[in-house]
Amino acid sequence: MNHNQTQKEMIDFILGQLDTIPDQPVTRLTYGAHIVAVESHTMGLATWASEKHPVPVDDLPDADQAVSVKELAQLLHDDNPLKSSLGLAALNSLLPDPVLDDLLDINAGDLIMDLGKEKFVSVIGHFPFVERMQGCFKEFMVFEKKPQSGDLEADLIPKHLPSADLVAITATTVSNKTLAGILPCCSPSATKLLIGPSTPLSPMMFKLGFNYIAGIVVEDKNLARQGIENGLAFKQLQGVRHVILRTNNSACHETMLPQQRKS
Repeated sequence: MNHNQTQKEMIDFILGQLDTIPDQPVTRLTYGAHIVAVESHTMGLATWASEKHPVPVDDLPDADQAVSVKELAQLLHDDNPLKSSLGLAALNSLLPDPVLDDLLDINAGDLIMDLGKEKFVSVIGHFPFVERMQGCFKEFMVFEKKPQSGDLEADLIPKHLPSADLVAITATTVSNKTLAGILPCCSPSATKLLIGPSTPLSPMMFKLGFNYIAGIVVEDKNLARQGIENGLAFKQLQGVRHVILRTNNSACHETMLPQQRKS
């Protein structure tokens, strides 16, 4: 697939995964301080692509206003980052359940630690796990739109990212409209991961050039919903399981992970 496509073309491609899937009604919407959940075939999550927390949700639809999941998913095109985040959660709620034999039962942070040994590692998005990664790699950089201590401004991505051997990109870049500008900055030989609770767990995402798709499976909707309603951030959320979908050729990048167990 052409990695120099526009963000609109990329979102059209991502939404195209739903073309062969029957539409379903939205059964429930949950708006939290940090996370949005859409329930249909399953519960789909996305973190708000917003720098304001808690987010202003007054202009977002109620569940009885959402005619169908596919209609809601089209909000992924919207310039409003809250509506775009809602669209991404809707997409995730309609995707088929991943094939368990294709999953690594491990979180993204542990996989990065394993794959990044003696390499130049870049992470786009300040995840909680980056704190324990300082000094663990040949070189390590974190890029963030709102940099925290030790982070680099996102504007520096074109300068530094081409040198990275491993690049982990937050799936929030899909909803904040920056992914199409980031992927062409990656070296063709770099191992690329799409990570975070917003990640669509679909093999179609590999066609964007990723080697690993790291997301979550909701195992207990009630527990997850309660946490979202209580304003929890994702790292505090219960009722979800971290999983990683990999391409058939990803094995050439990895050693056997000590924490890994097949589902």
